[in-house]
Amino acid sequence: MLARNYLLAIGAMTGNSLDGVDVVLTRFDEDGAITDLKAHSVSSPAQLTTKLRALRETINTTSGDMDAAVARFDEQSAQHGTFDEVQNDYVRFVADAILELIELARKDSSLVPAYDLDQIDLIGFHGQTCAHFPPSIARSNESEVVYTCQIGDGQALADLTGIPVVYDFRSDDLMAGGEAAPLAPVHHQHLAEQLRKKGQFPIVFCNAGNTGNLTVVTVTTSGGDLSVMGWDAGPFNNYPDQLVMQERGEECDRDGQYGSRGKVNLDLLQKLFDTAVITQDGRNYLLEQPPKSSDPQWYELIAELTEKSLSLEDRLRTAEYFSAYILVHALSMTPPHLQMPLNYALCGGGWKNPVSREHFTGLLQGDFANNPILPAHKELFDNLQSRLKTAGEANSGQEVVVEMSDSFGFDGTAMEARIFADAAVCRVMAKPFTKPSTTGVKRDTVCGIIRYHAGDPSTASPVLASWLTFYSSERATEDRPAIFDGRWSRASAGWHGRLAKA
Repeated sequence: MLARNYLLAIGAMTGNSLDGVDVVLTRFDEDGAITDLKAHSVSSPAQLTTKLRALRETINTTSGDMDAAVARFDEQSAQHGTFDEVQNDYVRFVADAILELIELARKDSSLVPAYDLDQIDLIGFHGQTCAHFPPSIARSNESEVVYTCQIGDGQALADLTGIPVVYDFRSDDLMAGGEAAPLAPVHHQHLAEQLRKKGQFPIVFCNAGNTGNLTVVTVTTSGGDLSVMGWDAGPFNNYPDQLVMQERGEECDRDGQYGSRGKVNLDLLQKLFDTAVITQDGRNYLLEQPPKSSDPQWYELIAELTEKSLSLEDRLRTAEYFSAYILVHALSMTPPHLQMPLNYALCGGGWKNPVSREHFTGLLQGDFANNPILPAHKELFDNLQSRLKTAGEANSGQEVVVEMSDSFGFDGTAMEARIFADAAVCRVMAKPFTKPSTTGVKRDTVCGIIRYHAGDPSTASPVLASWLTFYSSERATEDRPAIFDGRWSRASAGWHGRLAKA
Protein backbone atom coordinates (compact mmCIF):
# COMPACT_ATOMS: atom_id res chain seq x y z
CA MET A 1 0.00 0.00 0.00
CA LEU A 2 1.24 3.50 -0.85
CA ALA A 3 2.03 5.75 2.11
CA ARG A 4 0.86 8.74 0.03
CA ASN A 5 -0.81 8.89 -3.39
CA TYR A 6 1.69 11.36 -4.81
CA LEU A 7 5.43 11.91 -4.93
CA LEU A 8 7.26 15.20 -4.54
CA ALA A 9 10.10 15.24 -7.06
CA ILE A 10 12.71 17.79 -8.04
CA GLY A 11 14.02 17.83 -11.59
CA ALA A 12 17.45 19.29 -12.40
CA MET A 13 18.75 20.02 -15.89
CA THR A 14 21.89 21.66 -17.29
CA GLY A 15 21.83 22.00 -21.06
CA ASN A 16 24.38 22.14 -23.86
CA SER A 17 24.70 25.90 -23.60
CA LEU A 18 26.28 25.46 -20.13
CA ASP A 19 24.66 28.72 -19.05
CA GLY A 20 23.01 27.51 -15.86
CA VAL A 21 20.81 24.98 -14.12
CA ASP A 22 17.02 24.80 -14.06
CA VAL A 23 15.34 23.09 -11.12
CA VAL A 24 11.65 22.52 -10.44
CA LEU A 25 9.65 20.98 -7.60
CA THR A 26 6.66 19.06 -8.95
CA ARG A 27 3.88 16.93 -7.54
CA PHE A 28 3.25 13.67 -9.41
CA ASP A 29 -0.01 11.94 -8.52
CA GLU A 30 -0.44 8.21 -8.91
CA ASP A 31 -3.31 8.86 -11.36
CA GLY A 32 -1.00 10.81 -13.68
CA ALA A 33 -1.76 14.39 -12.63
CA ILE A 34 1.29 16.67 -12.76
CA THR A 35 1.44 19.95 -10.82
CA ASP A 36 4.42 22.31 -10.66
CA LEU A 37 4.92 23.78 -7.20
CA LYS A 38 8.06 25.91 -7.51
CA ALA A 39 10.73 26.57 -10.16
CA HIS A 40 14.15 28.16 -9.90
CA SER A 41 17.05 28.89 -12.26
CA VAL A 42 20.65 29.75 -11.45
CA SER A 43 23.25 31.04 -13.90
CA SER A 44 26.53 29.15 -14.04
CA PRO A 45 29.63 30.87 -12.69
CA ALA A 46 31.79 31.84 -15.66
CA GLN A 47 34.71 29.82 -14.31
CA LEU A 48 32.63 26.65 -14.07
CA THR A 49 31.31 27.12 -17.61
CA THR A 50 34.86 27.49 -18.92
CA LYS A 51 36.00 24.34 -17.11
CA LEU A 52 33.03 22.30 -18.32
CA ARG A 53 33.65 23.40 -21.91
CA ALA A 54 37.27 22.29 -21.61
CA LEU A 55 36.16 18.96 -20.16
CA ARG A 56 33.61 18.44 -22.91
CA GLU A 57 36.25 19.13 -25.56
CA THR A 58 38.60 16.62 -23.96
CA ILE A 59 35.92 13.91 -23.79
CA ASN A 60 35.16 14.41 -27.47
CA THR A 61 38.84 14.02 -28.37
CA THR A 62 38.76 10.55 -26.79
CA SER A 63 35.48 9.54 -28.50
CA GLY A 64 33.74 9.13 -25.18
CA ASP A 65 36.42 6.93 -23.56
CA MET A 66 36.09 8.35 -20.06
CA ASP A 67 39.16 6.66 -18.58
CA ALA A 68 41.31 8.17 -21.33
CA ALA A 69 39.51 11.52 -21.04
CA VAL A 70 40.08 11.75 -17.29
CA ALA A 71 43.77 10.92 -17.72
CA ARG A 72 44.19 13.49 -20.51
CA PHE A 73 42.25 16.15 -18.63
CA ASP A 74 44.22 15.58 -15.43
CA GLU A 75 47.50 15.94 -17.35
CA GLN A 76 46.49 19.57 -17.97
CA SER A 77 45.09 20.15 -14.48
CA ALA A 78 47.20 23.27 -13.98
CA GLN A 79 44.88 25.00 -16.47
CA HIS A 80 41.51 23.99 -15.05
CA GLY A 81 41.86 21.53 -12.14
CA THR A 82 41.43 17.77 -12.22
CA PHE A 83 38.39 15.94 -13.53
CA ASP A 84 37.19 15.17 -10.01
CA GLU A 85 37.59 18.79 -8.96
CA VAL A 86 35.59 20.07 -11.94
CA GLN A 87 32.88 17.48 -11.57
CA ASN A 88 32.61 18.05 -7.83
CA ASP A 89 32.23 21.78 -8.50
CA TYR A 90 29.48 20.98 -11.01
CA VAL A 91 27.58 18.68 -8.65
CA ARG A 92 27.88 21.18 -5.80
CA PHE A 93 26.52 23.89 -8.12
CA VAL A 94 23.47 21.72 -8.91
CA ALA A 95 23.04 20.78 -5.23
CA ASP A 96 23.13 24.43 -4.15
CA ALA A 97 20.44 25.29 -6.70
CA ILE A 98 18.25 22.45 -5.38
CA LEU A 99 18.69 23.56 -1.78
CA GLU A 100 17.88 27.15 -2.81
CA LEU A 101 14.71 25.89 -4.50
CA ILE A 102 13.63 24.10 -1.33
CA GLU A 103 14.22 27.23 0.75
CA LEU A 104 12.17 29.30 -1.71
CA ALA A 105 9.37 26.75 -1.47
CA ARG A 106 9.47 26.92 2.34
CA LYS A 107 8.87 30.66 2.14
CA ASP A 108 5.87 30.23 -0.15
CA SER A 109 2.68 30.41 1.90
CA SER A 110 0.76 28.58 -0.82
CA LEU A 111 2.95 25.50 -0.26
CA VAL A 112 3.42 25.54 3.50
CA PRO A 113 1.84 23.91 5.45
CA ALA A 114 0.10 22.07 2.56
CA TYR A 115 3.31 20.13 1.84
CA ASP A 116 5.98 18.74 4.12
CA LEU A 117 9.06 20.10 2.39
CA ASP A 118 11.29 18.11 4.72
CA GLN A 119 9.97 15.01 2.94
CA ILE A 120 10.80 15.64 -0.70
CA ASP A 121 10.93 12.14 -2.10
CA LEU A 122 13.47 12.20 -4.91
CA ILE A 123 15.56 14.16 -7.40
CA GLY A 124 15.73 13.48 -11.12
CA PHE A 125 19.20 14.56 -12.27
CA HIS A 126 20.13 14.63 -15.95
CA GLY A 127 23.82 15.43 -15.61
CA GLN A 128 25.87 17.31 -18.20
CA THR A 129 26.07 15.81 -21.67
CA CYS A 130 29.64 15.86 -22.96
CA ALA A 131 29.51 13.43 -25.91
CA HIS A 132 26.85 11.60 -27.88
CA PHE A 133 27.38 9.00 -30.61
CA PRO A 134 24.10 7.13 -31.15
CA PRO A 135 23.22 4.30 -33.56
CA SER A 136 21.97 6.68 -36.25
CA ILE A 137 25.53 7.96 -36.60
CA ALA A 138 27.46 4.77 -35.90
CA ARG A 139 25.41 2.77 -38.43
CA SER A 140 27.60 3.96 -41.28
CA ASN A 141 30.46 1.90 -39.87
CA GLU A 142 29.63 -1.36 -38.15
CA SER A 143 32.96 -1.29 -36.31
CA GLU A 144 31.96 1.91 -34.50
CA VAL A 145 30.77 1.52 -30.90
CA VAL A 146 27.85 3.66 -29.80
CA TYR A 147 28.04 5.71 -26.62
CA THR A 148 26.56 8.63 -24.77
CA CYS A 149 28.38 10.47 -22.01
CA GLN A 150 26.84 12.52 -19.24
CA ILE A 151 28.98 13.50 -16.27
CA GLY A 152 27.41 14.01 -12.85
CA ASP A 153 27.75 11.80 -9.80
CA GLY A 154 24.29 10.90 -8.52
CA GLN A 155 25.71 9.53 -5.27
CA ALA A 156 27.49 12.81 -4.58
CA LEU A 157 24.29 14.75 -5.25
CA ALA A 158 22.31 12.49 -2.90
CA ASP A 159 24.93 12.99 -0.19
CA LEU A 160 24.91 16.78 -0.60
CA THR A 161 21.12 17.13 -0.55
CA GLY A 162 20.08 14.22 1.65
CA ILE A 163 17.51 13.22 -0.99
CA PRO A 164 17.56 10.06 -3.14
CA VAL A 165 18.69 10.74 -6.69
CA VAL A 166 17.64 9.02 -9.90
CA TYR A 167 20.08 9.72 -12.74
CA ASP A 168 21.80 8.38 -15.88
CA PHE A 169 18.58 8.09 -17.84
CA ARG A 170 20.10 7.80 -21.32
CA SER A 171 22.20 4.67 -20.84
CA ASP A 172 19.37 2.15 -20.56
CA ASP A 173 17.91 3.28 -23.87
CA LEU A 174 21.25 3.22 -25.69
CA MET A 175 22.10 -0.21 -24.28
CA ALA A 176 18.74 -1.43 -25.61
CA GLY A 177 19.47 -0.18 -29.14
CA GLY A 178 17.98 3.32 -28.94
CA GLU A 179 19.30 6.80 -29.72
CA ALA A 180 19.25 7.77 -26.02
CA ALA A 181 17.54 10.96 -27.21
CA PRO A 182 15.29 12.78 -27.13
CA LEU A 183 13.98 11.99 -23.66
CA ALA A 184 11.18 14.56 -23.65
CA PRO A 185 8.46 12.68 -25.61
CA VAL A 186 7.06 10.42 -22.89
CA HIS A 187 6.87 13.38 -20.50
CA HIS A 188 5.12 15.37 -23.22
CA GLN A 189 2.72 12.47 -23.67
CA HIS A 190 1.88 12.68 -19.97
CA LEU A 191 1.12 16.40 -20.36
CA ALA A 192 -0.87 15.78 -23.54
CA GLU A 193 -3.07 13.27 -21.73
CA GLN A 194 -4.15 16.08 -19.40
CA LEU A 195 -4.66 18.52 -22.28
CA ARG A 196 -6.76 15.98 -24.15
CA LYS A 197 -9.36 16.24 -21.39
CA LYS A 198 -9.54 19.99 -22.15
CA GLY A 199 -9.89 19.50 -25.90
CA GLN A 200 -6.38 20.79 -26.66
CA PHE A 201 -5.33 17.77 -28.66
CA PRO A 202 -3.54 16.54 -30.81
CA ILE A 203 -0.51 18.64 -29.92
CA VAL A 204 3.14 19.21 -30.77
CA PHE A 205 5.61 20.25 -28.08
CA CYS A 206 8.36 22.36 -29.64
CA ASN A 207 11.46 22.76 -27.52
CA ALA A 208 14.01 25.42 -28.39
CA GLY A 209 17.38 25.37 -26.69
CA ASN A 210 20.83 24.95 -28.18
CA THR A 211 19.08 22.20 -30.17
CA GLY A 212 15.46 22.26 -31.27
CA ASN A 213 13.32 19.17 -30.92
CA LEU A 214 9.74 18.08 -31.48
CA THR A 215 7.30 15.75 -29.78
CA VAL A 216 4.20 14.92 -31.82
CA VAL A 217 1.38 13.48 -29.72
CA THR A 218 -1.49 12.62 -32.01
CA VAL A 219 -3.73 9.83 -33.34
CA THR A 220 -3.81 7.73 -36.48
CA THR A 221 -6.09 9.03 -39.21
CA SER A 222 -7.83 5.66 -39.55
CA GLY A 223 -8.38 4.05 -36.16
CA GLY A 224 -7.72 7.02 -33.89
CA ASP A 225 -4.99 5.15 -32.00
CA LEU A 226 -2.65 7.25 -29.85
CA SER A 227 0.81 7.85 -31.34
CA VAL A 228 3.86 9.56 -29.83
CA MET A 229 6.93 10.53 -31.83
CA GLY A 230 9.90 12.68 -30.94
CA TRP A 231 13.17 13.70 -32.56
CA ASP A 232 15.81 16.42 -32.74
CA ALA A 233 15.33 18.91 -35.56
CA GLY A 234 18.85 20.35 -35.34
CA PRO A 235 20.43 23.57 -34.02
CA PHE A 236 18.29 26.36 -32.65
CA ASN A 237 20.06 28.87 -30.40
CA ASN A 238 23.47 27.56 -31.42
CA TYR A 239 24.30 29.81 -34.38
CA PRO A 240 22.63 33.04 -33.19
CA ASP A 241 24.30 32.74 -29.79
CA GLN A 242 27.73 32.14 -31.30
CA LEU A 243 27.39 35.08 -33.69
CA VAL A 244 26.36 37.53 -30.99
CA MET A 245 29.08 36.31 -28.65
CA GLN A 246 31.78 36.66 -31.29
CA GLU A 247 30.75 40.05 -32.65
CA ARG A 248 29.04 41.78 -29.72
CA GLY A 249 30.40 39.94 -26.68
CA GLU A 250 26.85 39.20 -25.53
CA GLU A 251 25.35 35.85 -24.56
CA CYS A 252 22.40 36.00 -26.95
CA ASP A 253 20.36 38.24 -29.22
CA ARG A 254 18.19 39.31 -26.32
CA ASP A 255 14.63 40.08 -27.44
CA GLY A 256 15.83 39.88 -31.06
CA GLN A 257 17.36 43.34 -30.79
CA TYR A 258 19.82 42.73 -33.64
CA GLY A 259 18.08 40.13 -35.76
CA SER A 260 14.84 42.11 -35.91
CA ARG A 261 16.70 44.82 -37.84
CA GLY A 262 18.00 42.43 -40.49
CA LYS A 263 16.60 40.62 -43.52
CA VAL A 264 16.60 36.92 -44.42
CA ASN A 265 19.22 36.16 -47.06
CA LEU A 266 18.11 33.15 -49.13
CA ASP A 267 21.60 32.33 -50.40
CA LEU A 268 22.87 32.11 -46.82
CA LEU A 269 19.79 30.13 -45.80
CA GLN A 270 20.46 27.61 -48.57
CA LYS A 271 24.11 27.32 -47.57
CA LEU A 272 23.16 26.74 -43.94
CA PHE A 273 20.65 24.06 -44.86
CA ASP A 274 23.07 22.27 -47.18
CA THR A 275 26.32 22.43 -45.22
CA ALA A 276 25.95 23.54 -41.60
CA VAL A 277 24.70 20.34 -39.94
CA ILE A 278 26.80 17.47 -41.23
CA THR A 279 27.16 14.28 -39.24
CA GLN A 280 30.48 12.69 -38.43
CA ASP A 281 30.14 10.41 -41.44
CA GLY A 282 29.24 13.19 -43.88
CA ARG A 283 25.43 13.08 -44.06
CA ASN A 284 23.18 16.13 -43.91
CA TYR A 285 21.43 15.58 -40.59
CA LEU A 286 18.51 17.78 -41.60
CA LEU A 287 17.49 15.30 -44.31
CA GLU A 288 17.64 12.21 -42.10
CA GLN A 289 14.31 10.65 -41.19
CA PRO A 290 13.32 10.09 -37.53
CA PRO A 291 13.95 8.59 -35.11
CA LYS A 292 17.15 10.59 -34.88
CA SER A 293 19.14 12.65 -32.41
CA SER A 294 21.75 15.32 -33.05
CA ASP A 295 24.86 16.57 -31.32
CA PRO A 296 26.22 20.14 -31.10
CA GLN A 297 29.62 18.94 -32.34
CA TRP A 298 28.00 18.57 -35.79
CA TYR A 299 26.87 22.20 -35.86
CA GLU A 300 29.43 24.13 -37.92
CA LEU A 301 29.66 27.90 -37.82
CA ILE A 302 30.24 27.97 -41.58
CA ALA A 303 32.37 30.70 -43.15
CA GLU A 304 29.42 32.27 -44.95
CA LEU A 305 27.79 32.92 -41.56
CA THR A 306 30.81 34.73 -40.14
CA GLU A 307 31.98 36.59 -43.26
CA LYS A 308 31.07 40.25 -43.04
CA SER A 309 29.96 40.74 -46.64
CA LEU A 310 26.51 40.80 -45.03
CA SER A 311 25.69 42.88 -41.97
CA LEU A 312 25.52 41.17 -38.60
CA GLU A 313 21.81 41.98 -38.54
CA ASP A 314 21.19 40.14 -41.84
CA ARG A 315 23.31 37.15 -40.87
CA LEU A 316 21.64 36.98 -37.48
CA ARG A 317 18.14 37.30 -38.94
CA THR A 318 18.93 34.48 -41.35
CA ALA A 319 20.32 32.28 -38.57
CA GLU A 320 17.23 32.92 -36.44
CA TYR A 321 14.98 32.17 -39.41
CA PHE A 322 16.97 29.01 -40.08
CA SER A 323 16.20 27.84 -36.52
CA ALA A 324 12.45 28.15 -37.14
CA TYR A 325 12.66 26.89 -40.70
CA ILE A 326 14.33 23.56 -39.92
CA LEU A 327 11.89 22.94 -37.06
CA VAL A 328 8.96 23.21 -39.47
CA HIS A 329 10.90 21.21 -42.07
CA ALA A 330 11.34 18.47 -39.44
CA LEU A 331 7.62 18.60 -38.62
CA SER A 332 6.89 17.69 -42.24
CA MET A 333 8.49 14.30 -41.51
CA THR A 334 5.46 13.33 -39.43
CA PRO A 335 4.21 10.15 -41.15
CA PRO A 336 1.12 10.62 -43.37
CA HIS A 337 -0.95 8.07 -41.46
CA LEU A 338 -0.94 10.39 -38.43
CA GLN A 339 -3.25 13.36 -37.99
CA MET A 340 -1.31 16.61 -38.21
CA PRO A 341 -1.83 18.51 -34.92
CA LEU A 342 -3.17 22.06 -34.84
CA ASN A 343 -1.90 22.88 -31.33
CA TYR A 344 1.75 23.87 -30.83
CA ALA A 345 3.17 24.36 -27.32
CA LEU A 346 6.47 26.25 -27.29
CA CYS A 347 8.94 25.57 -24.50
CA GLY A 348 12.59 26.38 -23.90
CA GLY A 349 14.63 29.56 -23.78
CA GLY A 350 15.02 29.87 -27.55
CA TRP A 351 11.46 31.15 -27.87
CA LYS A 352 12.31 34.25 -25.85
CA ASN A 353 13.61 35.57 -29.16
CA PRO A 354 10.53 36.97 -30.94
CA VAL A 355 12.21 36.76 -34.35
CA SER A 356 12.40 32.97 -34.36
CA ARG A 357 9.01 32.67 -32.70
CA GLU A 358 7.24 34.87 -35.26
CA HIS A 359 8.91 33.11 -38.18
CA PHE A 360 7.90 29.71 -36.80
CA THR A 361 4.30 30.83 -36.41
CA GLY A 362 4.26 32.37 -39.88
CA LEU A 363 5.59 29.21 -41.50
CA LEU A 364 2.93 27.08 -39.79
CA GLN A 365 0.23 29.53 -40.86
CA GLY A 366 1.39 29.43 -44.48
CA ASP A 367 2.61 33.03 -44.68
CA PHE A 368 5.31 32.34 -47.24
CA ALA A 369 5.45 35.97 -48.40
CA ASN A 370 7.16 36.97 -45.14
CA ASN A 371 8.73 33.56 -44.55
CA PRO A 372 10.39 32.51 -47.82
CA ILE A 373 10.74 28.85 -48.75
CA LEU A 374 13.77 27.40 -50.51
CA PRO A 375 12.74 26.19 -54.00
CA ALA A 376 13.63 22.56 -53.27
CA HIS A 377 11.26 22.56 -50.30
CA LYS A 378 8.18 24.20 -51.86
CA GLU A 379 6.31 20.94 -52.41
CA LEU A 380 7.13 19.73 -48.91
CA PHE A 381 5.86 22.92 -47.23
CA ASP A 382 2.78 23.02 -49.46
CA ASN A 383 1.98 19.44 -48.46
CA LEU A 384 2.32 20.36 -44.79
CA GLN A 385 -0.15 23.20 -45.29
CA SER A 386 -2.56 20.81 -46.98
CA ARG A 387 -2.38 18.42 -44.03
CA LEU A 388 -2.98 21.26 -41.57
CA LYS A 389 -5.98 22.42 -43.60
CA THR A 390 -7.41 18.89 -43.61
CA ALA A 391 -6.95 18.65 -39.85
CA GLY A 392 -8.70 22.00 -39.39
CA GLU A 393 -11.67 20.91 -41.50
CA ALA A 394 -11.97 17.76 -39.42
CA ASN A 395 -11.98 19.84 -36.23
CA SER A 396 -14.79 22.30 -36.91
CA GLY A 397 -12.56 24.77 -38.71
CA GLN A 398 -9.97 25.11 -35.97
CA GLU A 399 -6.92 27.07 -37.04
CA VAL A 400 -3.31 26.54 -36.04
CA VAL A 401 -2.67 27.59 -32.43
CA VAL A 402 0.94 28.48 -31.55
CA GLU A 403 1.41 29.51 -27.93
CA MET A 404 3.98 29.28 -25.19
CA SER A 405 3.38 26.17 -23.12
CA ASP A 406 2.33 28.40 -20.20
CA SER A 407 -0.86 29.10 -22.15
CA PHE A 408 -1.53 25.36 -22.12
CA GLY A 409 -1.04 25.29 -18.34
CA PHE A 410 2.60 24.20 -18.06
CA ASP A 411 5.60 26.39 -17.18
CA GLY A 412 7.78 26.29 -20.28
CA THR A 413 10.88 27.50 -18.47
CA ALA A 414 10.61 24.48 -16.15
CA MET A 415 9.85 22.00 -18.92
CA GLU A 416 13.29 20.46 -19.35
CA ALA A 417 13.89 20.15 -15.62
CA ARG A 418 10.42 18.63 -15.14
CA ILE A 419 11.20 16.01 -17.78
CA PHE A 420 13.75 14.48 -15.42
CA ALA A 421 11.53 14.73 -12.37
CA ASP A 422 8.98 12.75 -14.41
CA ALA A 423 11.68 10.32 -15.56
CA ALA A 424 12.64 9.73 -11.93
CA VAL A 425 9.03 9.04 -10.95
CA CYS A 426 8.65 6.65 -13.89
CA ARG A 427 11.79 4.83 -12.72
CA VAL A 428 10.25 4.41 -9.27
CA MET A 429 7.08 3.04 -10.89
CA ALA A 430 9.10 0.83 -13.29
CA LYS A 431 7.34 2.59 -16.19
CA PRO A 432 9.13 2.91 -19.57
CA PHE A 433 10.41 6.38 -20.39
CA THR A 434 11.51 5.63 -23.96
CA LYS A 435 9.74 3.79 -26.77
CA PRO A 436 10.56 2.57 -30.29
CA SER A 437 8.62 5.54 -31.69
CA THR A 438 10.59 8.11 -29.68
CA THR A 439 14.21 6.91 -29.74
CA GLY A 440 14.19 3.87 -32.01
CA VAL A 441 14.87 1.63 -29.02
CA LYS A 442 14.07 -2.05 -29.58
CA ARG A 443 11.48 -2.16 -26.78
CA ASP A 444 9.78 0.10 -24.26
CA THR A 445 12.54 0.85 -21.75
CA VAL A 446 12.70 1.83 -18.09
CA CYS A 447 15.49 4.37 -17.55
CA GLY A 448 17.72 5.51 -14.70
CA ILE A 449 19.46 4.24 -11.57
CA ILE A 450 18.88 5.20 -7.94
CA ARG A 451 21.31 6.47 -5.32
CA TYR A 452 20.55 7.10 -1.65
CA HIS A 453 22.10 9.40 0.92
CA ALA A 454 25.25 7.70 2.27
CA GLY A 455 24.40 4.74 0.06
CA ASP A 456 21.72 3.64 2.50
CA PRO A 457 18.23 2.79 1.09
CA SER A 458 16.76 3.19 4.56
CA THR A 459 17.31 6.96 4.24
CA ALA A 460 14.53 7.12 1.63
CA SER A 461 11.33 8.80 2.77
CA PRO A 462 8.62 6.41 3.96
CA VAL A 463 6.59 7.51 0.94
CA LEU A 464 9.32 6.66 -1.56
CA ALA A 465 10.00 3.36 0.18
CA SER A 466 6.33 2.44 -0.08
CA TRP A 467 6.27 3.22 -3.82
CA LEU A 468 9.40 1.18 -4.50
CA THR A 469 7.89 -1.75 -2.63
CA PHE A 470 4.46 -1.41 -4.23
CA TYR A 471 5.92 -1.35 -7.76
CA SER A 472 8.73 -3.85 -7.01
CA SER A 473 11.02 -1.48 -8.87
CA GLU A 474 14.30 -1.36 -6.95
CA ARG A 475 16.09 -3.49 -9.55
CA ALA A 476 14.20 -2.42 -12.66
CA THR A 477 17.33 -1.31 -14.56
CA GLU A 478 20.93 -2.39 -15.21
CA ASP A 479 22.90 -1.13 -12.22
CA ARG A 480 26.17 -2.79 -11.31
CA PRO A 481 28.51 -0.35 -9.56
CA ALA A 482 31.37 -2.86 -9.76
CA ILE A 483 31.32 -2.45 -13.56
CA PHE A 484 30.19 1.14 -14.14
CA ASP A 485 31.85 4.23 -12.69
CA GLY A 486 29.06 6.26 -11.08
CA ARG A 487 30.70 9.60 -11.87
CA TRP A 488 29.47 9.36 -15.45
CA SER A 489 26.84 7.56 -17.50
CA ARG A 490 26.96 3.79 -17.79
CA ALA A 491 26.92 3.93 -21.61
CA SER A 492 30.13 5.88 -22.11
CA ALA A 493 32.54 4.33 -24.61
CA GLY A 494 33.70 0.87 -23.63
CA TRP A 495 30.60 -0.26 -21.73
CA HIS A 496 30.15 -3.15 -24.17
CA GLY A 497 33.47 -4.66 -23.07
CA ARG A 498 32.77 -4.19 -19.37
CA LEU A 499 29.46 -5.99 -19.68
CA ALA A 500 31.00 -8.78 -21.71
CA LYS A 501 33.62 -9.42 -19.02
CA ALA A 502 31.11 -9.35 -16.16
